[in-house]
Amino acid sequence: MTAGARTLPVRLAPLAGEALDSWLEALARRLHTPLGEVLRHFGFPARLRRGNRLKGIPPDWTILLSEQETSAIAQASGLDPQTITSMTLAHYDQRALRINFERRHVNRWVLWGRGGGSRFCPDCLRDSDGRWQLAWRLGWSYACVLHGRLLADCCPDCGRIQRQRPRSGRVIPLPAICGNPPAARGGPRTSGCGFDLTQTRTLQLPVGHPALTAQKRLLDVIETGTAAFGPYAISPQPSQAALADVRAIGGRVLADLPAPDIRNLVPADIAEEHFTVEPGSRLALRANDRPGFMAPPRAVSTAVAVIIALHVLEQSDFHRAGEVMRGLLEAMREELWQISASSIDNWGRGLTPVLQGVNLAALAPTLRPSEQLRYRTVTHMPRRPTTGREETGRARKIPSIFWPSWAVRLTPSDGIYPRVLAPVLAASLLITGSRITLEDAAEHLGAVTDGIDISRVLQLLDDQPYWSTMVTALVQLGDHLDATDVPIDYQRRRRLDYTELLPHERWREICRSTGTSPGTGRRETVVRCQLFQRISGLPAEFAPGYVAGNEAQFRAESVRYAARQTPELAQALMEEARNFLTGHRIRDEPVTWQPPLTLLTGLDLPGADPDQIDVPRLHRLVRQRKNPVQHAAELFSTSVEAIRLVLDEQPAPALPPTKTAARATGHTRFKARQEVSKETFTRLYLDEHRSLQQIADLMGFSRPVLTELAREYGIALRAGPQDYKPRGTIEREWLIDQYVIRRRTLPDLARETGMSTANMARWAHAHKIPLRPRGGGSHDTALRVTEQAARIPAILRKALTSPYAWQRLERFTAASSYPTIREAAQALGINQPTLVIQINRLERDLGKSLLERAERGRAMKLTSFGKKVVAAARNIH
Repeated sequence: MTAGARTLPVRLAPLAGEALDSWLEALARRLHTPLGEVLRHFGFPARLRRGNRLKGIPPDWTILLSEQETSAIAQASGLDPQTITSMTLAHYDQRALRINFERRHVNRWVLWGRGGGSRFCPDCLRDSDGRWQLAWRLGWSYACVLHGRLLADCCPDCGRIQRQRPRSGRVIPLPAICGNPPAARGGPRTSGCGFDLTQTRTLQLPVGHPALTAQKRLLDVIETGTAAFGPYAISPQPSQAALADVRAIGGRVLADLPAPDIRNLVPADIAEEHFTVEPGSRLALRANDRPGFMAPPRAVSTAVAVIIALHVLEQSDFHRAGEVMRGLLEAMREELWQISASSIDNWGRGLTPVLQGVNLAALAPTLRPSEQLRYRTVTHMPRRPTTGREETGRARKIPSIFWPSWAVRLTPSDGIYPRVLAPVLAASLLITGSRITLEDAAEHLGAVTDGIDISRVLQLLDDQPYWSTMVTALVQLGDHLDATDVPIDYQRRRRLDYTELLPHERWREICRSTGTSPGTGRRETVVRCQLFQRISGLPAEFAPGYVAGNEAQFRAESVRYAARQTPELAQALMEEARNFLTGHRIRDEPVTWQPPLTLLTGLDLPGADPDQIDVPRLHRLVRQRKNPVQHAAELFSTSVEAIRLVLDEQPAPALPPTKTAARATGHTRFKARQEVSKETFTRLYLDEHRSLQQIADLMGFSRPVLTELAREYGIALRAGPQDYKPRGTIEREWLIDQYVIRRRTLPDLARETGMSTANMARWAHAHKIPLRPRGGGSHDTALRVTEQAARIPAILRKALTSPYAWQRLERFTAASSYPTIREAAQALGINQPTLVIQINRLERDLGKSLLERAERGRAMKLTSFGKKVVAAARNIH
């Protein structure tokens, strides 16, 4: 092509949507010049009989222009290059067709691309004086939405497609006249066969006709470049991808859908036109050759395919679209099971996730339950598993036995044992949205079940009416796990060595400290196995020391243990679990964790809802009957597992034991430890110099119990009278000097003289010395506090406001290392309210917050100021 074409003497603007060849012909008519002269003026080389491709001459300039060709036309015509490009099929590339830029032709194997030729609307040709629209060349154009009629496929006189070959360049092209050469061999050279195409008759379509509605939809998708209707609203797709979906459905419709079903799905006029074939029609013969494989040669066939395809794809959601698609599939195949989730995708190339989801929704009733999980068929958008999913990543987040709170909600009231279902649910969660096999899923979770059992249980669940809601729950949970950092690595937990978990001596010690009867060896085994299951996520039967063969007795004892457990025992076992994990260098994980149950909100699940159980009433029941768990399950119309779950999370407080039972279980000693703390014992026995019998009378416990308590506290008992100081006479002058002038306290004077505080008070009464009222600090103690305050760091001085300030500071420092105030109070042997009051007093004295209190799922921790206070206090000690 030569550069620098001269400006044309006449300029002609193209019509909206006009094709390049039409504009060139109109320009030739306007200049009253043969078409070939116009082409030569723009620098287009003359077309030869052969070898055009080797010389870079394309079969049709309307497909694609080079930059040089575009620039030449722009310079000569005064049009901008973008307008010129918009008159070529390159305008639709990657939207409605694909162009091979190297060979400059349309790919006919995808998107129903037409290699050449154009349909036409006779009315449009008449109204525009023979100007042709570029969109008529698309395989997707079959109707004129302006004039409401089907497009014509060919010249009704010669029977050949228009614009399939270049027009003769030796003549001035006539408007709206067939441009094909005469059918008679050796005929005169003309601009075509001579038929007036405006006289072509096609099917008229009334306003609102489904064919027009479908055509408008396609043109809108092509123009905007995006499909966002129906199921595509959830996942918008590029226009070429959405058109590939239409082609996949439409092609299968033309190839396989029986005629009666087509007549039921399209308007009668379209169906009649589709099935009416003119004798000897070459287009009709081509339409029967692998129909739907490439662009349908007849406009009415395209209309049939597009109307039915959009009938599927314009449904409001995936599942409605799947129902319509299922009807098509059942009409095409005798049995729906003949079509698999993998084979249906071979019905078209480059299917979008939207059509894949519609196909999966259509096949859902015939899929195996594991495939329903794999393809997430119950979700708003079924989809294929993501390739390359890291199954081990999700396996680290899943215990081998499903979380108890979730298992209770998903376990049917009858038909499947919970202990069988729990590992299957865990494996099903790993299968959801994954390509992993059933056997591999079981292996990833510790091989507590196998692929055969998983398949068998899922088949049983698939027959139940609640199966779809269970699948929904598992899919939602799987999505939550993929998007959440689970605080426990269950894969690591499964590999720990549990042989040293809860040794016999430690179990006995816990029983003594909590006032629990240790029971027989079976009870100890049950507790150890239950603790193993809680930590590892594996079945209790996998615990070291579990004896196989007595499963029924083990389960019965497990149920009884649920009723016997007390809050104190549960807390002690939880602390034991923490110590076990710490011993294996796991300090950053909680003992247990579960996904939020809010994910189940609104789902009608088959299992019981533990939240509906009246916990205070349950606590009363389990302490009053011989078989309380079974009785409570019947009374609350729920399952035994639901009752066990509630009692495990909220153990029932123990009833006050009888004296005999209290001695046998160590409950008396436990109660004494709660009421007579080490500080109280020290004050009564060492500071006030009371005897064990006096303390026993005061606190209500026997001397042997107090003796054991003193040994536990490490308080050396007095051996006999030789350990007591003689109680001599107290002189009045000495008492006035020490108590009145020096303002020492009576307990201080009593310790010095070896007598009780009460005896010292009697001496003051005998000498007629009035006693100071209780509650005020003594002068001596106040002096000591002031002297100590002067020697300590400045950050602590405001806290030393009373004689008990050191006690408050020491208790706060000790409590700071515990996750909750409650645990700290238990460890320090004081009541929780006392510790709270003392910490609050410290914060008030120091003027700043020391602790961030524990919340659900988060342990108590020090504030930055609290860390400084603890560090200063520990440096002093």
